[in-house]
Amino acid sequence: MTKADFLLTAAILVLAGVLLVRHFTTGPGDGWVVVSRDGVVEERLPLSEDTRLLLKDASGNENLLVIEGGSVRLEDADCPDRLCVRQGAISRSGESIICLPHKLVITIEGRAETDSSAPDAMLD
Repeated sequence: MTKADFLLTAAILVLAGVLLVRHFTTGPGDGWVVVSRDGVVEERLPLSEDTRLLLKDASGNENLLVIEGGSVRLEDADCPDRLCVRQGAISRSGESIICLPHKLVITIEGRAETDSSAPDAMLD
């Protein structure tokens, strides 16, 4: 193993360590929960505020959204497969919960100045 190989390995390990520390120390922060149905935004709620919200569409389909402790989940749904409920909680920018039968998408969006992994943060 040459000196260059050692330096390259050390640099990769340091970079991996920095990325791991950043991943585990960055919390949900000031993110937003965006609820959209059929591509139209219905609600935009702060992730930092505990909330229980019954989402109902024109056909009477219901999903119970719960924001608690910096994470969001669907607690109940009347769709046939209930995959959206079994998916569990999400808490990081870019994650989403989808209820396909109800055409419902719940996404977490972070603020660009506090979360550089948000899609908007990469734009010039």
